[in-house]
Order: sequence, then C-alpha cells, then structure tokens
Amino acid sequence: MEAYRKAASRLSPKLSPSALSQLGNSMEQALTDAPSSVYSIPESVRHDSFVLPNKDGTTSHPFEEAGSEVKSNPGAAIRSIGNSRRVFLLNSSLSPVELDGLSYRIRALASNDAINSILVANPLEDAESNCDMSENTTCLSSFMEEGESPSRGAGGPWGKHLSNSMKTLLHENYGEGLAVPIVSSGYDARGIYESGMHKHLDQLERELMVPLISLSKAVRGSYDETINSSPSKVPLISIPNGLTSDSGYSLLLGSYVLATHSTSLKILNPLRGLAFDPVGLSYLLPRLGWEFGQTSREYSKACGVLLALTGYEANAEDMVATGLATHYIGSPYKLNILERGLSELNSYAGQALRPKPKTLHGREQDDAHDVNEEFRNVAVGNLIQHISEYDAAGADEYGCYLQDDLDEETGLFLKDKDPSITLAEERIQMYGEVFSEFVSWGATFQDALLEPTVEGIIARLEEIAATKAEFEDKSGCEEDVMVAEQAESLVSSMKQRSPLALRTMHRLLQQGAESDETLETCMEREKKSQMRLFAKEDGDFVRWAESGKGVGLAGMKSIASISKEKEETFSNWNHASVKEVTNDEVEEIVSDA
Repeated sequence: MEAYRKAASRLSPKLSPSALSQLGNSMEQALTDAPSSVYSIPESVRHDSFVLPNKDGTTSHPFEEAGSEVKSNPGAAIRSIGNSRRVFLLNSSLSPVELDGLSYRIRALASNDAINSILVANPLEDAESNCDMSENTTCLSSFMEEGESPSRGAGGPWGKHLSNSMKTLLHENYGEGLAVPIVSSGYDARGIYESGMHKHLDQLERELMVPLISLSKAVRGSYDETINSSPSKVPLISIPNGLTSDSGYSLLLGSYVLATHSTSLKILNPLRGLAFDPVGLSYLLPRLGWEFGQTSREYSKACGVLLALTGYEANAEDMVATGLATHYIGSPYKLNILERGLSELNSYAGQALRPKPKTLHGREQDDAHDVNEEFRNVAVGNLIQHISEYDAAGADEYGCYLQDDLDEETGLFLKDKDPSITLAEERIQMYGEVFSEFVSWGATFQDALLEPTVEGIIARLEEIAATKAEFEDKSGCEEDVMVAEQAESLVSSMKQRSPLALRTMHRLLQQGAESDETLETCMEREKKSQMRLFAKEDGDFVRWAESGKGVGLAGMKSIASISKEKEETFSNWNHASVKEVTNDEVEEIVSDA
C-alpha cells in the first residue's frame, strides 16, 4: 500500500495534502473491496513496472495476486491529468473482465470529490508495444515522466508512423471521415463464440450482460442498487474520435459527449444475427431529440428505426442534432486544450465559493446540505462550452441558433452590428446552417419507417425506390431521383441483415417507446433478448460466427493491415426474408418470462 501512496503522490502533484490523503484513503478502500477484474484496467499509461509490464514481459505489480497474470495489452487504461482522470480506450473491444473492471473504476472515480472529472477518449496517436504511451503527443508534457518526450513526427488519428501517401490512400478509398480507427464496439462477439460462453446462459449473463449494464450505469452516473454504489459527483466526458457501434455506446452515456469531425455511430449487430446489447438503445432511440427539445424530436421514432434497422451511419452533425452527442468540437486535437483546462481546475471538493456554516456550541453539524452545491461542476461545463463550436441545446459562441440575439431592424446578430469586432470567418459561421442528413432522411421516409411491421417498412421503401425510373429522365426531378436511390440503398442494407434480428429489434423499439418504460426496464429486456439470440442452437449468430465473415467494415484495425477491401458480410440466415419470421418466434425472443 505504501507503493500505491507514492504513486498517488507522483500522479497528483497539484492536490493539497488533505485532498491527497483523502484520495489515498479512497483508493485504499476501493482496493480493499475491489473485484479481481479491476486489475485488468491499469492505473497508468506510463511505461513503468509499477503498473504495466516491462518490455521483457515481466511485471512488478504490487497488487497482483499470487499466480495471476497482468495483461500486457489492456483494452483500456487510466492516467492522471492533474485533478482529472483520463481513460484511454486502447482497443476497439474490451474483454468481459475488462468491461467489469472498467465499470468498477469509473464508479469509484465518479464518486470521488478529490478530482473534477473523468475523460474517456481513444488515443489520437499510434501507441507501440506494451501500451507505452510515451510516443503519444496527446499526453501533456508536464505530466510525462522522464524519458516520455513527445514525438514531433507526422501526427493524425493513425499516428506518427502513417506516411502522407498512406493518408492519401485512406482518404481516396474511404473518404476523409472514414480514415479513422474504431473507437469501441463494446466487446468481441466472435470471441464470445470462440470461448463457448454463448452456450452457457448463466455465465453469459454473469460475465458479459451484467458488466455491460453495470458499465452503462456507471458512465451515466446512475445509482446501482444491486451493489449499493456511491452517488456520482463528477461529470464523465467522452470524446469518440471515430466509429462507435452497438454496446460501445455504453461509453457515450455520460454527462458530456464531444463529437469531432470523425465521430460516427452505427448499429452492426443485425449483421451478426444479434439485436440490441443491454445499454438502453431501445429506450433512447425512440426519444431522439427529446432531452434538448430539438427539431429532430418530431421525427424521433422514424430516426430511431432508420439507425437501428438499416445500418445508417450517423455522423457527428447527426449525433448532435439528435442528442446522441452533446457538443460538436470539430478538431479532435481540442482534446489537448481540454486536458490542459481540466488539469488546472479545482477538484469537486475545492469548487466552493461559500464557507461552511459555523457550528454553534451544543448543536450538531449539518453535513447533509452542501452550501456550494450550485457551484460544483460549473467550471467543467464552462470549459467544454468554450472549446465547442455548438451544442445540442442550440448554443454556440457565435449564437447561430439564438434568434433572440438578432437585431429586428438589420437582421444581424447584435455582435455583428459593430463590424470592427467581427472577423469575416466568424460571419460565415454565425450565419451558417448546421444540417443533419440523418434527420432529413428520417423526416423524408417517416411514413414508411413508422409502418407497424418490418415487412411493411421494406415494402414502402421498395415502392419509393421503384419511382426512380419514372423521374430519372425528367428535368428538375433530381431530388426525387436522389430520394429513390436512398430508399433503394436502405432496402438493400436491410436485406443483408438477419431477418430475426431485425424483427426482434423492431419489437424492442416498439416496446421501448411506451410511455411507462424506463431505461432500466429496456436494458433488462435487451439483456434477455440478446442472451436468447446468442444461445439459440444453430441460430443466426452461431451461423455468422462459424462462417468467419465480418460486418462490412474496412480493414482499419492497424496501420500495417490497411487495405481497400472491406469485410465480407454473411447472408445464409435461417430465414430468407422477414416475412418468414413468425410472430411466435419474435415473442419467444423478447418475452419477459
């Protein structure tokens, strides 16, 4: 434990002695009650033998149990950034043990008032062997140990080793927004099959489903009565620079989700014969735009169906327009500014303007009421607003959505009435319009997407697609042709997916949209449905896993393996179409029994 205290002292030089003592005690208590899975998430991303294995594979982890092994390539790790804590997502998927360990660490950190925030993000630079992040220029130099000097080579989402020619190849073949790694897919579905876990429902529930629910609640800051967790105090900030899919969305349920120009979200599970993972999407998708009162709320159910069933990839603007992300920051390198700002802010306990009331003689001190509650976490929110171009609530530094700031006579923003304080580039953003194609398509196809059955949705979209021949040769009908082509693309995408998975997800969305549903009830239903799809003998998931095929993603897992080819998708499902799936089969999957 003494070694741990020394590490805490080294990682948190800005803390006062009392706050440091409190942090050390909290860590000690956490370690006393911590599950063994907690060691799967190292507490530092520095390459030192204290936490991470040495270059030769040996380790001197002070909390390693006898006979246990510390993983040399963890899927996630935690580093101190002043009074904040940075969670690095090092792999695109986490093992079941890592899911459980990460949920525990986030819960413990979120309830600790000796820090001010938790920052979750994938590294912007490539990391080499044994999770040595010393080449990672996103780690501020002031927090680096000796020998951790940042590289000045070519940077970017793929790291310093990516040449300009390789960047050009990526942009030409995948597009500017696709030349980024996968942020998180949650867990490795094929790995679950290869381990045989899918055959044992008790193990599947205990080791995968429950940790996923626990992680979702921890990130969201929800009280977990099953483990009597402490209430969350500090905000969790996520910056997903790349593609997030399926259960990976559990890491985007925090207080703030900051979208970069490369951020996107896609549902890929139906291509694996699976439905929603238990992270609450069947509750959230029918309510898109509700939280911030956005225009997208008028088309929320249609947009939810579009995202869940068709494989539509929502980009950063789409996610902010529907509340799936809270802010748009543009450049991922604003992460550096955010880290610096968070490192200089006071801890939760230190964010106080009013002194505690004096306790008079003979009276008990009232610790239940926090006289500084209204000031807590405000500075973190202000910092995030400062680096954001706009947010889901409709505010930005230029006021492009705040119509109250328009001058009635001139039609100009009040700030722009004095040209001497407004630059030309600012005017472009001030009067520019933020557009979401995702919401636009949801509105365009709303009637079709709100059909009560999946068969009906496909039939209506096929009717729209069939109009292409009618408008193709007519002048002035370019928009009609574009709508028909989009409908054709959506139908083609839906027919690639497991019919049973599509029917299951559609039913879950219908149930999740009911007014008496909660996030917890939907997560429980998602858990039961997913377990049944996993365990179904000769089911679609088993067929997909045995085929060795993928879900259509490009080969972007590492720099060395980048290729033009995309993964081949599976098509030999148990049902040839959604029409062959019976209502009894669907009810058997989604039943609460």
